[in-house]
Amino acid sequence: MSNVSRHMHGQPSFHLVELVRRMDEPPWQGFLVAQSSELLVLHRVSDRYDLDGYCAFRAEDVVSVDAEFPRHELIERALRLKREEARLPTGMDASSMRELMESAQRVFGVLLIDREFVQPGEVEVGTIRMTSADTYVLRWLDPNAHWENDSRPFRYRDVTRLEFGGEYEQTLLAVARSRESDG
Repeated sequence: MSNVSRHMHGQPSFHLVELVRRMDEPPWQGFLVAQSSELLVLHRVSDRYDLDGYCAFRAEDVVSVDAEFPRHELIERALRLKREEARLPTGMDASSMRELMESAQRVFGVLLIDREFVQPGEVEVGTIRMTSADTYVLRWLDPNAHWENDSRPFRYRDVTRLEFGGEYEQTLLAVARSRESDG
């Protein structure tokens, strides 16, 4: 499925979709900006009708991706009025979860990682500080924007949702960095 068309100036144009996973309620809305056999990446539309970072999902968990859904016209109009346009950041690699996590961290500095089957209801915010072919170790960023190192390895295959570039995690990172520069 091709998800990218071209504007007149050669810039990619992404399609607004509603994505449903087998474990989610309600569905996700956003622009499908990248996909591989393993992953789908949305430039996410928030409940404020603006673009708020990216969400990546495992293709095997996706039940449907629909271009027609009830709030489609509202979202497109709101984003047009706000002059917001979906884009794929340069350097993103969605070929595997490991590649996406590493490339997203390079671009955005911090990740929000969900391992829904291993740790339901919990997410980790942090950076990858060590990696192997199958596992990673995190430097955590707690809800109060304090860093903590962890030595436990986590498996890439357990990551079911990855978020990056969103207001929440970017704000935590900014506060943590400002503390480091004060010290």
